[in-house]
Amino acid sequence: MNSLSQQKKLTIYSCFVIGLLCNGLSHATEQTQRGLYLGIFGGGVASEKNDMTQSGVAYHETADDVSVQGSSQSTTGAIAGSHIGYEWLDIPLGRSSSGWSLKPAVEIEGYYLGTSQKASLSNPIAESSIPIGEHTFSDSSNLNMGVLLANSVFSIKTPWAKKIFPYVGGGIGGAITSMSNANSTQNGPTAEPGINHFNSNPNASSSSFAAQGKLGFRAEVLEHLSLFAEYRYLYVAAANYTFGSTVYSSHVPTTNWNTHYDAMNFHTGVLGIEYGF
Repeated sequence: MNSLSQQKKLTIYSCFVIGLLCNGLSHATEQTQRGLYLGIFGGGVASEKNDMTQSGVAYHETADDVSVQGSSQSTTGAIAGSHIGYEWLDIPLGRSSSGWSLKPAVEIEGYYLGTSQKASLSNPIAESSIPIGEHTFSDSSNLNMGVLLANSVFSIKTPWAKKIFPYVGGGIGGAITSMSNANSTQNGPTAEPGINHFNSNPNASSSSFAAQGKLGFRAEVLEHLSLFAEYRYLYVAAANYTFGSTVYSSHVPTTNWNTHYDAMNFHTGVLGIEYGF
């Protein structure tokens, strides 16, 4: 009888242990690891206003310094790019049975951003015999930017939707910005229609620090395929650009023109697709 009782206890204990193991395995299988993934995306961009300055020397009877400043207008454009990333196993938030977890990932991301720059500039101080504010220019150029960033991304798994994941992220890196087909027309004190003060070289480029923050949501539509929509804010640090001198038979010679753009801020909205390997 005693031996039979011990066997019953052992059987009950074994069932209890097996039950715990099965329960643990069921929780473990709820954790997911997407691993390596590749994404492409595209959308629209809007730039904020940013301050800029322009300076050079015009050789009249004497060398006259020309220095003007102003702000660029807000413009719109396009963005397109891709990223490759790796997402690790879920990190449970609270009790494992809560259904909440964090899915950390890292990405290397590159994209193209295209828009334009337009600004009205005037002299903030008197220049020789020219009163304050009378030396005015209208500047414009195409802006083409290549951005490369390393991102950290954190997706959130909720108990309400196992296939839809909101996420936030941010990254740092660099941007190479090209200003092309730039035009600088003097409006005052003497208007010079048809004279582009950058005409000998209307193209310039520069590199600078870049950082971004983004938030959005991703929906798994097939086993390895996801769609995502996101907003991102991009910061590009201040940079200097050097355009060519003014070369016309009807215009006095000048030095090259130096322009300084303060930090640029962009707001973008993108749609994309990701494939998990």
